[in-house]
Formats: sequence, structure tokens, C-alpha cells
Amino acid sequence: MNFHVKMDDKKLRVDIEATNLKDILIYCKPKERLVLMKKFGLNGEKWVPLQRIWKEYNLTRERIRQIETQALMRFRRLIVWNDTYMDVLQEAKKVLDAQWWFLVEDSLVSKLVNKNMFKFTRQELKLILVSDFDVSYLKRNKYLDKAFYLEPLYEDLLTRTTLFVQDYFKKRWSSQDVYEFIWYLRENFAKDFKEISYLKNDLFYINFFESIKEMSVFDWKIWLPEFEDVNPKTIKLKMLYTMRRVNKPIHYQELPTRIMERFPKKSVKLNTIHNELVKNNDVFVNLWLWIYWLKERWYEWWQVKDILIRIFEKHDRPMNVKELCREMLKEKMVSPNTVMLNLQKYKDLFIRVEKGIYTLNK
Repeated sequence: MNFHVKMDDKKLRVDIEATNLKDILIYCKPKERLVLMKKFGLNGEKWVPLQRIWKEYNLTRERIRQIETQALMRFRRLIVWNDTYMDVLQEAKKVLDAQWWFLVEDSLVSKLVNKNMFKFTRQELKLILVSDFDVSYLKRNKYLDKAFYLEPLYEDLLTRTTLFVQDYFKKRWSSQDVYEFIWYLRENFAKDFKEISYLKNDLFYINFFESIKEMSVFDWKIWLPEFEDVNPKTIKLKMLYTMRRVNKPIHYQELPTRIMERFPKKSVKLNTIHNELVKNNDVFVNLWLWIYWLKERWYEWWQVKDILIRIFEKHDRPMNVKELCREMLKEKMVSPNTVMLNLQKYKDLFIRVEKGIYTLNK
């Protein structure tokens, strides 16, 4: 590629009607076009970090960054005359404003794509957003992933908030309800910045937590990657976590689907589930016909009176003994006499409304 073509920036005034982004890049200098094409993966290939670009073309790190800055400024001047590109930026600002001024890069791009308003690819949208002066771009750093934000957010304050969050959980060493922690954060950190309105909004914190590399929000709990209670890594821990969340006995064939609902990144095989259930009989109990429950909770769940309570709550009506026995057999092998004895024994729980028909004592 010829890196010695000269262009006069001051005389460059191009009013481009087409929305094809690659056509616009023709008006950039060769070096600038190369950097933008590779940096944003505009040629259909995976994006290339600047470090690989400067090594590949024997340019210094500082020089490649200068080229990137110049390329983005030129690109901005080229698209500022085109309504289609301006519509993208205006829509992005609306989305950020609705999200309290902060979104990780992929979230903002996904929201724009889902609107079905533009024909640009995800990578093209990223380039358009990064080139804007009003939408600020937070580059990936030691603490935070890439994100877009609106002023008056400040990167040094975001970093200070990140360090506060990480230090808190490293001392606490357990997960916490996300809204409970947001309240704590506002009371113990954000109170020193009362003039900054976004620090008073829950949605800002939810979006911001998503950008912190060593933190995550899962099932409305915030946690460090080391916390097994919300970040189970082995199949056994995922089974344990899922069954606690389901909070009732479950057939082993249903477990893979339930686990995948919470941990969709990796497939779960039924044979693996079965082997783990059999191998870990100190954790999982086979109640009846391959219906499993947690040993830590099986006793209270296994009581006939508790099963009767669940049956009444499920159907929410008076039921005769025959119906109760039929429902009982879905969870436990119990004779009709045992059912009757429990109905009569726990008069504080069950009321006979007429002969052979009972209901809950609410």
C-alpha cells in the first residue's frame, strides 16, 4: 500500500449521499483507511488491535495512534454532511440518555441494531459512534471494558468508583443483592458527589457494573468471579445452584434445560447430569422415580403435611381425599390412610369442609 499520498485536509469538503461506509473511506488517506478498516474489522474479518497493526507495518505505537486520531477526525468531517450518519448519532444519544448516560459498547450497538432503523453492520456502527464528539468513548483499560457515555461523566470518577466496588467485595467476600449494594454505594461513596445527578440513579449503576472487568451481575446479585454461590463453574455446582433456585424436586431429565436457562454458554449432557446425581448422593437425593431433591432440604420437603400444603396451594380449592392421594403419589409413595391421618392430625393446617373434603386453614 502506498503510504505517501498527500491530501489537503483544509480543502476536503465532500457531501456524500450514499450510506455505504466503505465509499466514504475512499476519501481518507491510505494509512488512515488501512487503520480504520483493520481496527474496526470493516473488511469482513475480525477486528485487529492497534498493537498488531503497528508491528505489521513497522510503525511506532505513537505514530499508529496519531494516524487513528487523524483518521477518526477526517471520517467525522466526511459524515457530518450526511443525514443518515447524523441520525445514527442522534439515536445513540437518545438511547444513552434513556440509560442514564452509560452503556457498554456491545449493549449500545445491539440496541441500535434492534431498532432496525439503519443498514449499517455492527462494526460500522461502532466506527460511527467512536468518531462522534458528543458521544464519549471509554476505551478498554485495566479496570473497565469498552463503553460509550455522555458528559458530564468523567473517566477518573468511573475508575474511582470501580476501585471502591472491587475493594468492598474483596473484603466482604460474598455476593450481595444488587439494589442493596447500590444503596450502600450511594450512601458511602456517591454522597461526596451530590452535584452529579447520574450517581443517584439505579439504572446508571446497573449499566456501569456491566463494564467492570472483575465484577458481574447475575440473578440480581453482584459478585466477584471467585464467588461460587453466583458463579458456579463445575456441573455439580451448577446443578446445586439451579435446584436451589427452582426450589422444588425435579426430574433429572428436566435439569439440563433448567441449567441452560441460567448458564447458556455451555451445553449440558443428560448423561453427565445423571452421573453427577448418582456420584454425589451426599448432596442429591432420589425421592422417587428419578425425581431428585437436595439433601439439605429433603427432610422438610418430604413431610406428608408439607406436600399436602403444596398440593392445596397449587390447586387453590377444597379437594377430596382421592384427589389428594393421586397428587401425593407424584412426589411420594403414601397410602390413603397416611394422608387421612395427616389431615386429621394437623387441624391447625387443614379444615374439613364436608365429609371427605378438605382445604387449607388460611
